[in-house]
Amino acid sequence: MMKSPRTLRVCLRSLALITIFLCSAHHAAATETLLTTQVPQFQNLSDGSAANYELGAKFTTAVAGHINAIRFWKASRETGSHVGHIWNASGQLLASVTFAGETPSGWQQQYLATPLAVNANSVYVVTVNTGNTYYVSTNYGLATKLVHYDLSSVVGNNGVFGPPGRFPTSSWSASNYFRDVVFTPALAAGLTSTSASLNFGNVYVGSNSSQNFTVTNKASRSISISKVAVTGTGFTTSGITLPLNLAPGSQVSLRITFIPTIMGTATGSVTVTSNASNPNLTATLSGVGMMPKISAVPSNVAFGNVPVGVSNTLTLTLKDSGNANLVISQTTVTGTGFSITGPALPATVTPGNSIALTLRFSPKIAGNVSGTVAVVSNATPLSIPVTGIGISQSLSLSANPSTLAFGKVAPGGSSKQTVTLTNTGNSSISVSKLTPAGSYFSVGGLLLPITLAAGQSSGFSVTFAPTTTGTFSGSVAVSSTAANSPLSLPLSGTGATSHYVTLNWTPSVSSVSGYSVYRGTQKGGPYTKITPSLVPGSTYNDSTVQSGSTYYYVVAAVSSTGVQSAFSSEGSASVP
Repeated sequence: MMKSPRTLRVCLRSLALITIFLCSAHHAAATETLLTTQVPQFQNLSDGSAANYELGAKFTTAVAGHINAIRFWKASRETGSHVGHIWNASGQLLASVTFAGETPSGWQQQYLATPLAVNANSVYVVTVNTGNTYYVSTNYGLATKLVHYDLSSVVGNNGVFGPPGRFPTSSWSASNYFRDVVFTPALAAGLTSTSASLNFGNVYVGSNSSQNFTVTNKASRSISISKVAVTGTGFTTSGITLPLNLAPGSQVSLRITFIPTIMGTATGSVTVTSNASNPNLTATLSGVGMMPKISAVPSNVAFGNVPVGVSNTLTLTLKDSGNANLVISQTTVTGTGFSITGPALPATVTPGNSIALTLRFSPKIAGNVSGTVAVVSNATPLSIPVTGIGISQSLSLSANPSTLAFGKVAPGGSSKQTVTLTNTGNSSISVSKLTPAGSYFSVGGLLLPITLAAGQSSGFSVTFAPTTTGTFSGSVAVSSTAANSPLSLPLSGTGATSHYVTLNWTPSVSSVSGYSVYRGTQKGGPYTKITPSLVPGSTYNDSTVQSGSTYYYVVAAVSSTGVQSAFSSEGSASVP
């Protein structure tokens, strides 16, 4: 609480006598200001050389009393004359004063000629003009309620500005323009507190934090405190014995303690009930209960069927869904065949983040197995059920096609077919060897050895390249770790003289992706496309012709966008 200076004025009554007397205009025994240690965020602000304002702040008092003086913070570049005003909420001018004897910068204070009586809980506006264009400000400085003893700021459309000398009504960013008053409460001001709110900040669940709440008797008589009530989960009070008589000017401190039992924000209040003019003195209480909170994804780990002798892995994610750091110190798993790996421990997980563990199931025998992952941390202990089923191994390999018939192939020519091998069992299989048997048959296209997981496939090629006529048979033996090894694939083919027609054409002068070949059995068509894909060059062998037949051919070019040209001129061939 600020103390108003007792002002001594020396008045010359005559040349022979000098009398010293106290000027009663400033005899306040105890005064208050709304702003105390605040300092402007911005100094020497200007909105242009022609921009001058009336700057102010709205305020109320908890008790009736008198405004003795007006004060404002002066920018170092601010010059000119300053006039302070007190208005009511409707804009009626209640008092004004011209500042004299200003310092170059900082707080300036000027007493009113006559103290202005004000009522409790009524809104007033204190303003002072800018002497020139410069002023000070703190953005959002009045966005929240300021309370100092009986004085309070008003939240909403505060501070205010307008033309010089007029009642200001505009506001921008709840700016604090550092306009203030010196207030003297009435003698029966009652109880006051050091703060209108106590914020305990972050407190871990199970811990506690305490603050003092000091109450002062500002009345001219003793006040009897009959009750102290605290609301809000986790808040308690101690420190005084009731009822308590508090002498004028005396104070007593309550001990407010916050002991959170759950995670999250807690709010409450402390109310001191007495026979003062303000019988219920209340302050708000707030705090945040802090604790880590562990959760697992998935909450149950199920491996399903896993062949004996095979290992499967799954990821277990541990997340901190609390508001404090989670420290994981140990992870263990029970159950035959289960194991766990992960980051080095202890590991710290910040709120909202997670770490990943790897669970492995390697069954030794067939049957159902269950276990538990136990996680030790600074949160509540966590257990995650783990299950798996060991099944007998099935090692089986299949081939598609399982029989290869190459048909007729001209001596000196060749025909190639592809075989797809598939692991149709439930465990990995290693293919180690492909062994062809029979004349003119060969295999290729597969780098051995190769391992196929359950359900996985891979292919190889079989080529029939006879050098003479005749009918030939053979096989391919596929050696592997499958139960049906070696897998035998029958082969057959005939070396026979065959006919074919060779087509040649002049390439297109335009850029093309390839050519399509069409064939008909009548001159002029109709034609049927005989090329399954685009021919990249300008030559094509038609090996599907029959002896004694005549065929008619046309060719069409196809662009990169799939547009096909018109047919070429027709060509024909007769097969003997």
